[in-house]
Amino acid sequence: MDSSIKINEQTQNFINRHIDDDSHELALATKQNSDIDIRFALEQITARQHAKEKIPSWYANNKLIFPPKISVEQCSSEATAMYKAELCKGEKFADLTGGLGIDFSIISQHFSHSVYVEKDEHLARIAKHNFNILDLKNIEIVNCDSTKFLADTTNFDCIYIDPSRRNANNKKEILLENCSPNILEISDILLQKSKCVLIKLSPVFDIAELLKKIDNIKQIHIVAVKNECKELLVKLEKNSDKNDIEIICVNITNSGKQMFSFNVNDEKNSEYDFVQNVQKYLYEPNAAIQKSGGFKCFANKFQLKTLNANSKIYTSDIFNSHFCGRIFEVEKVIPFNKNELKTNLKNIKKANITVRNFPLSVADLRKKLNIADGGDTYLFATTLFDGRKGIIVVSRKS
Repeated sequence: MDSSIKINEQTQNFINRHIDDDSHELALATKQNSDIDIRFALEQITARQHAKEKIPSWYANNKLIFPPKISVEQCSSEATAMYKAELCKGEKFADLTGGLGIDFSIISQHFSHSVYVEKDEHLARIAKHNFNILDLKNIEIVNCDSTKFLADTTNFDCIYIDPSRRNANNKKEILLENCSPNILEISDILLQKSKCVLIKLSPVFDIAELLKKIDNIKQIHIVAVKNECKELLVKLEKNSDKNDIEIICVNITNSGKQMFSFNVNDEKNSEYDFVQNVQKYLYEPNAAIQKSGGFKCFANKFQLKTLNANSKIYTSDIFNSHFCGRIFEVEKVIPFNKNELKTNLKNIKKANITVRNFPLSVADLRKKLNIADGGDTYLFATTLFDGRKGIIVVSRKS
C-alpha cells in the first residue's frame, strides 16, 4: 500500500488561510487554480472544522490529513479515546475497525506492538500518513476486512472494535445484529484471539438488550463528555459471570471525571427510599447515570430520597458536594393547577425548564407558562410521591 500523500505548498497555504471560512461559500467564490487542489482543500477545511472541538491536537497539526467529514463525525473524540486507553493494557493490541485512527493512535501507546486494521484502502493510506507524522512506534497497518484478519491472526492481549452502525443506504442501525461486523456472530472468535475485547457502541443502544444478547460481559462503561452521552463500551473477558457485571458511569468534564459504578445484580436487589415532600436540595444525576438504569444503587450511595420511581430526580436535606450531577437549592414546590401556577410564577419571565416523568414536553410547558428560555431560575416539572404533578422552583448550587 502506497502511503505517500503529498500536499503542495499553495494548497496548504490556502487551507490555512481559509480554515474558519464556510466551505460552501468558499467553493462558489474560489476560481480554479492549477496550483491549488481546490476539491482536496475544501474537503480538508470542512473536516478540520468538525475536528476542532472533538480532536483538538489533530486540528492543530496542519501536517495531518483528514478523510471526508463523515469519518470525522463518526470517530471518537480525544477525550473518550484517552478514557479507553485506561481500560486497555498489555503487550499486543489490535484495532479491527481503524477508521480515522484516533482511538488507535492513543491506545497503541500503551502496548509494545499494535495492529491497525481497516478494510477501506483510502482510510488506511491516510492513517499510514498520519501515524508517520505522529511518529507512532511499533505499529503495523493492515488493509483488509476484520473477519479475515481475525481468521488469520495470532493472539492479542486486547482487541478493540467499533462496528459500523450504518447500512448500505447510509441509514443508522439500531439493532446490534445489523451492525458490521456482527458482534454476535464473531464474539466467540474475538475471545479466542484475545484475553480482553472492548466494543464501542452508540449510546442509543439499550443496556438491558446488550446484557441479554452478548455473552461474557465483564463491564459496560457509559461515557459522557460535558454531560452528553457519547458512547457505550462493552468489555468482554473469557468466562465472565453474568451475575457479576459492573456498570461504570463516567462524565468527562473540564475539571476531571465524575465516576459512579454499580453491580447489575445489586441494582435488582436494592430498594428506593421514598419521601413524600421535596426537601432542601434537589439532585439531578448526570447523563451517564441517567442512561445506566442504576438509580436505586445511585440514590442509596449518596443517601438521597426518591420522589417517584420514574422521575429520576432526588432530594435531601444534606448538601453532598461529591454528587455526580447537578445540585439545586429548592425555593418552592407549586402544585400543577392554573391558580397556583398563575400566583407563584407571575414574576418569572425567563427560566431553564426540565421535565421528568411529566405529561408535557419542555416546549409545550414553556408555551403554557409563557416563560422564555434562560436566566438563573430553574423549573423542574415532575410527578411527586403520590402521583401529583408539580413544578419545583430551584436555584443552581453546583
